[in-house]
Amino acid sequence: MSPESRNPRQLSRRSLLRAGSVAAGFAAFGGSGLMIGTAHAAETIINPFAGYSISDGWWDHVNRGSLGGIDYVMGVGTPLPACASGQLLIDWNNGTGGYTATVVMANGMRSQYLHLSGFNGGERYVQQGEIVGYSGGAAGAPGSGSSTGPHLHWHLVTAGGTG
Repeated sequence: MSPESRNPRQLSRRSLLRAGSVAAGFAAFGGSGLMIGTAHAAETIINPFAGYSISDGWWDHVNRGSLGGIDYVMGVGTPLPACASGQLLIDWNNGTGGYTATVVMANGMRSQYLHLSGFNGGERYVQQGEIVGYSGGAAGAPGSGSSTGPHLHWHLVTAGGTG
């Protein structure tokens, strides 16, 4: 289906990431290659993008007035695996984030994938490692939002709404 035929979600990064940051956790995420952490007793979160270069880090985003996140360099159309199992939500118009996939985990944490070129199906429950969408970010392309080049913007949001 096209974006026009869907009922767009009225979620923005600001409404999902209400204030604050856990910069130390994301610094570890970006710098460790692969970080495994326990988000909930039965929930493990992985960094499926550890093999990609980082073009913009957590504090770079925060210093520009963003609520954080990490930009991973990757070509348009790269499959994006879910970092954890949960309910997949899709947003066809997340403002500057463009097409956005959000995985809501059982404990309330959310993993967001921004500037996508497309989604892998519709909203549903996904397992860790299942493809949720495809990277985008090419300037001016549908789904890119305010991106100026191919990449994935990825971040986690706590159950309390902080990034």
